[in-house]
Amino acid sequence: MDTSVINLPLNTFLSLGFYIMMIFYIIFSAILYYHWNTYSVDPGVTKITYIFYIIITIPLATILGIVTLII
Repeated sequence: MDTSVINLPLNTFLSLGFYIMMIFYIIFSAILYYHWNTYSVDPGVTKITYIFYIIITIPLATILGIVTLII
């Protein structure tokens, strides 16, 4: 049985976390953009979508900024 140990420096681990969060953010933004274009006929839905996007984007951007500063 091979018990390999992977040694990742903290800087590499944080960079990987940053890139993974960026990928999730890009996918989330692309899906949200699609929904804006598809369901923006109703002003109520558009308003809810804008609010939801802002509520999610501000904490996510803050986390990405903090991770960037740490790296």
